[in-house]
Amino acid sequence: MMDTEPPENYLKVLMGRGARAWKTHRQQLALFLRWLSSKNLALPKVNPGLVNEYLCYRKHLGRKLKTMRMDLCILRCFFRWARQEGMITGDPAQGVSCFWLKSPGGFPAYRGHLRKILHKPLTILKHTLPLFAPHWEEYIGLLLERGHSESHLRNVLNHNCHFHQYLVSRKMRRLIYVTPQLLNDFLRLEGARFRKVHGRSMPKHCLWKTRGPIKGFLTYAFSRHNKHFLKPRKSPDSLVLPDSLLDRYMEFCRIHRGLRLVTREGYRRDILRLRSFLDRRRIGRIQEVTLTDLDDFLLHHGKHLGVRGLQSIVTALRAFLRYLHLNGDISRDLARNVLSPRRFHADLRPKYLPWKKIEQLLASVNRNTPGGKRDYAILVLLAYHGLRAREAAGLRIGDIDWITRSFLLRETKNGTTAQIPISQETTEALRDYLSVRPEYSYPEFFLTTYAPIKPLGRALCDVAAGHLRKCFGRLPHRGGAYALRHSYAKALLDRGAKLHEIGTMLRHRSLRSTQIYTRIATEELREVADNYANLL
Repeated sequence: MMDTEPPENYLKVLMGRGARAWKTHRQQLALFLRWLSSKNLALPKVNPGLVNEYLCYRKHLGRKLKTMRMDLCILRCFFRWARQEGMITGDPAQGVSCFWLKSPGGFPAYRGHLRKILHKPLTILKHTLPLFAPHWEEYIGLLLERGHSESHLRNVLNHNCHFHQYLVSRKMRRLIYVTPQLLNDFLRLEGARFRKVHGRSMPKHCLWKTRGPIKGFLTYAFSRHNKHFLKPRKSPDSLVLPDSLLDRYMEFCRIHRGLRLVTREGYRRDILRLRSFLDRRRIGRIQEVTLTDLDDFLLHHGKHLGVRGLQSIVTALRAFLRYLHLNGDISRDLARNVLSPRRFHADLRPKYLPWKKIEQLLASVNRNTPGGKRDYAILVLLAYHGLRAREAAGLRIGDIDWITRSFLLRETKNGTTAQIPISQETTEALRDYLSVRPEYSYPEFFLTTYAPIKPLGRALCDVAAGHLRKCFGRLPHRGGAYALRHSYAKALLDRGAKLHEIGTMLRHRSLRSTQIYTRIATEELREVADNYANLL
């Protein structure tokens, strides 16, 4: 049974302070202690769950919310005094809220993702959005995993909360019944409110900022039911090059030619350009395509692309036409008559930076931020080891052997693997970035610094190009990662490395690929020419 001495001493303290409501405190504490005695519990065993259970019991007796809030306030004052007297160790009323009595265990038992963003029980209850359950909490957790900022998450919460209130006013009972028309009606209502308050129309960027968070959640929720909130727009199939033919060719490239996904996507993009061109000419069948049509297509795109870009389109076009002929879709091998633009081998000259400028580039990176440490590690990896951008982006944490100071390149351009020793500068840069790298389950070493957090991928080229542009104001030809790769080869050549040694370091399959660096010493040739002119 509960001893009556603690409340009597507490009431004496209240009367000594001149509190007028000491009688109300005595009455409410007597009810709470009587309920606690019925459960054979002592005061030190009271926890937030028991306090929430007591309030639920009072609510079951028909007490109003105002009375229950007064009961909770009295209990908080009493527990604060009991804690000061050493009767209890913690505050049993901490986190208890009268607004959470419908939830099992109340607010102290809630451990959802909203608690990581919001703090007050009433604010969290406002954003629980029961109509959006059960996908609402999962979606917030997904945004947290992707590393979105707290301000972005609050923006998502507020816009979806307003849309939820609109759906409740429309007596919507299930989330699956929400349609894009309801979202458009809500946006028109928001635009009308904005016009009434500000006397002008809502700017388009504000409209998109309102629509985006709502659309993102609805798209996620509908996908959990294997449905589409917005049905994808399906462009009409082409007669000259139907989608089934393109899919069959892409599968052929994957299985029989072993092309990578990036190469296959480039081929598909070029073939879709050809399809659009032939559709504009109203060609109904692939058998009706002539060499004149193909020449006009290449001349049309040659106005906007350089020689290298046009060569890439011709390569994809030849391969596709050869496949059509071998597969029997066309009777004539048109690939033989499709000519590629001329490009002299002697014109291929690497664009490099002197090693002093490489050191200047590395020194210009701000290494005081996580993004700066990542960028510095990337630039050092490219400059000191001559990696391609794709090779650096595919580097994984498990590929680095810190003991032997080497890392594994899983897939080089020639399809082989290579074990590369790491220099001291690269080791320090990689360790420095690893100490601040976001803790995500991605195996890739380099991740984005802004949400959504994911592997850096092809954006690594933009990192190198951005720092080159920031440091020198412009980019060399094919700037970015390739400029650092060529600078690495030039540094090897200056140090007396032989051609086959440079090819081995650059992981070239053929020595012809390395011969481009024999035309790299233009400054030395100019110096020789100037000295020879002085002798005349």
